[in-house]
Amino acid sequence: MSAFILIKVRPSSAEKVLKATKKFKQVSQVHLVTGIYDIIAVVDVADLKDLGEIVAEKIHRIDGVSSTITCIKVK
Repeated sequence: MSAFILIKVRPSSAEKVLKATKKFKQVSQVHLVTGIYDIIAVVDVADLKDLGEIVAEKIHRIDGVSSTITCIKVK
């Protein structure tokens, strides 16, 4: 399954968070974007358990991340 993780970061943290997010094997794409979110990451995981782990155990623990929204791909 695939999901889009929309990430808000603290000021001046975007590049650091972008580089750290790229290191996770579940992340197939990561982009710095404009708008209310700063980064969008595309993750590919086996199931909801794995999705929860990548978001809660990895992305949320990156220094500079302030919040995330997860959008699961349906088609």
